[in-house]
Amino acid sequence: MRAQSFRCASSCPLLLPQEKTMCQRGHRHTHAHSHASVRNHVEPGHSSRRDFLRVLMGGTLAGASVLELAWHRAAWARSAGPTDSKLFDLEKAADGVYFAKARAQAVINCNAAVFVRSNDVVVVDAHSKPSAAASLLAQIKRELTDKPVRYVVNTHFHWDHSQGNHAYRQTGSKVEILATNATKRLMSGLSVKRMHESADDIAQALEAMRKRAASSNSAAEKAFCAEQIRQMEAYEAELKDFTLELPDITFDDAYELKDSAFDLHLQFHGRAHTEGDVFVHCPQRRAIATGDASHGWVPNLGDGFPQAWPATIDNVMQADFKYVLGGHGPMQPDRTIMTCQRNYIEELTGKVEEGKRDGLSVAEMQKRFTVASLRSLQSNGYAAFLTRIQSEGHPRFSSADDSPLQNDINGNIRDIYNNLNRA
Repeated sequence: MRAQSFRCASSCPLLLPQEKTMCQRGHRHTHAHSHASVRNHVEPGHSSRRDFLRVLMGGTLAGASVLELAWHRAAWARSAGPTDSKLFDLEKAADGVYFAKARAQAVINCNAAVFVRSNDVVVVDAHSKPSAAASLLAQIKRELTDKPVRYVVNTHFHWDHSQGNHAYRQTGSKVEILATNATKRLMSGLSVKRMHESADDIAQALEAMRKRAASSNSAAEKAFCAEQIRQMEAYEAELKDFTLELPDITFDDAYELKDSAFDLHLQFHGRAHTEGDVFVHCPQRRAIATGDASHGWVPNLGDGFPQAWPATIDNVMQADFKYVLGGHGPMQPDRTIMTCQRNYIEELTGKVEEGKRDGLSVAEMQKRFTVASLRSLQSNGYAAFLTRIQSEGHPRFSSADDSPLQNDINGNIRDIYNNLNRA
């Protein structure tokens, strides 16, 4: 097994200067002299289609789905009661920098980072459906500012970060969508393919939830199922004739949005959660939006690059930042959880690599690599943090699924096994 090189959570030096040029639209465009534009493309794994229904149904249905991030059971399960039109809670990170934390939904939304500049607004990530993005737009106007949204950043191609793009096209003002070239390519190919597959997946999820409601003797569980069904039916209707809006401005390595209030540095630091993850760094406010490459849930490696991911985070952590605005889970006031997640991915990947060399099956590794056995989960209370996030407000109607953290680790083991040595 390769040696583990766990990082501490201390601050790191500033990024090294990079060559800056001007792109065709007149924005400052930074090239880090990597080979991002000529990297070989490999279609991400399809293990994610198994997870949505497994977890959305509380483990009662072994199915498959394109809606891959919903395998994080904590996201949907906390909404036991009826919802209102407010889908996000806005938290201030620094002057002009806000964290839009997504409330629980049957079909999840990602968080968003909101940067209020001198004359306009930049929003990072666009949720799972246009109505969710429209809801955030209305909330920004009610609670933050009347300034128009000028730019939207898709941190990566996944459906719950990009399917709301369309709402920004309907604002009546000019809005441009930014992403890496890899993300746009994956959106135009794999995202569209998965979106077409999702109709059957939602139908299966609805059938399973209706069966769960019918078989339950608990009034609370029946009410919970009814609300989940209502939300899924609304999602199904909204996306019936949906067309995905693709990014307008793309780049390989870096892109800079300058403003008198503060600058935003959009940077690709290497493969991690997907092939094209972008980080949005605001150096003057010491804040960084990380998408799903670093967040407050158990990481999802279904489309990931487990061997490259820790090094990518090492690159990110050279920047000067304090606040971490992740794609899911709570806002982080420091680097502790980012460091914990990085160390967990590195440790588990090393163990799976060794197990695969020794001829162990995925099932054997899932029995061997437990919460208690992983040093990275015990460090800095990371396992306790993840367990708390998973359990907050979680309606438990039975003890059938009493090891959610281990279940997620088992999913990570499977995905790492499948994605080792991805080109």
